[in-house]
Amino acid sequence: MDDKVTIDEAKSIAQGMEKTLAGFVPAEQVASIDQNPSGALMSCSREGDYLWSGQTKVLLNSGAVYDGAAVTEKIAEQYDGRDHYTTETGLTPDSQPSAHVIGSDGEGYLVALSVDKTFVQILSFSPCFVLPEDVSPSRPY
Repeated sequence: MDDKVTIDEAKSIAQGMEKTLAGFVPAEQVASIDQNPSGALMSCSREGDYLWSGQTKVLLNSGAVYDGAAVTEKIAEQYDGRDHYTTETGLTPDSQPSAHVIGSDGEGYLVALSVDKTFVQILSFSPCFVLPEDVSPSRPY
């Protein structure tokens, strides 16, 4: 954990990466990119540290043929072993290609096609940070 990361910085890091990962979906397939403005705070240690968790949906154009294997391969090529990231690729329970980008400071990002195949879901988990005393972890942030 980086003691210097604030809750706002952690959220900004995660949302920035969500947008970057959304950019791997070919533009001609994208109807819209919808980023949730708020997320949930989740404990990431026994010492009271938290992470910010959010989501972005890349809505696909009707009739678009999403190539999940190509997208996850490009993500892995870009991030695996670069900077402080590693990438794991695999399949979701419904056999869709997925990518998990993991940062050395605890952050993580999951990218996969939704079960109904209408959008690419990007889930984010920010670096851990010390939760300010005036912020309740039970409220959206």
